[in-house]
Amino acid sequence: MDNRVVDNQTVALIHTLKTQGQQSEALADLLIEVNGIKNQMETTATEVKSHVQESRAILEKVTEQVTINYDEQKDMTSLIGSKAGVLAREHLSRMGKNYSTNLFKAWKGLFNSRLHSKVKRRMNVVRYTSIKRADYDEAMEYLRTIAYITFSSADLEPTPGILKVLELENQNKAEGSK
Repeated sequence: MDNRVVDNQTVALIHTLKTQGQQSEALADLLIEVNGIKNQMETTATEVKSHVQESRAILEKVTEQVTINYDEQKDMTSLIGSKAGVLAREHLSRMGKNYSTNLFKAWKGLFNSRLHSKVKRRMNVVRYTSIKRADYDEAMEYLRTIAYITFSSADLEPTPGILKVLELENQNKAEGSK
């Protein structure tokens, strides 16, 4: 065999080995860097999970603490007022008597008060303005579904104000018939 041929083959082999060595070092460096990135990602994922859990806990607390806002309070009192009017008309109709505007207003006031009491009891609050915002829709739906038959006979007892209006109307009738 020719020495020159062997030398050329040796040179080529040395060159190939050196190139492979450089490629191996570059690949090893790349794998080390990828492993570092993976560790950082795992650490970040753990931190994100922790922050998400904390955020959910805070959101739960805020949801429990936030009460209905002014517009929601107005909507609720508006619904209560219109529902009280409907209930007062039904009550006076069931009584089978003609009634004056003053007597209607007195009965409407009674139903207004009873509706506030019912929604406060249902939502377990001291005042309706303390209803939790998360419970607003439930409270409104409850008010919409209240019917006349849900009132007990004790709920329908005339208040001193209603009795006073009746007394004054009876006096006016008596004086008018003289």
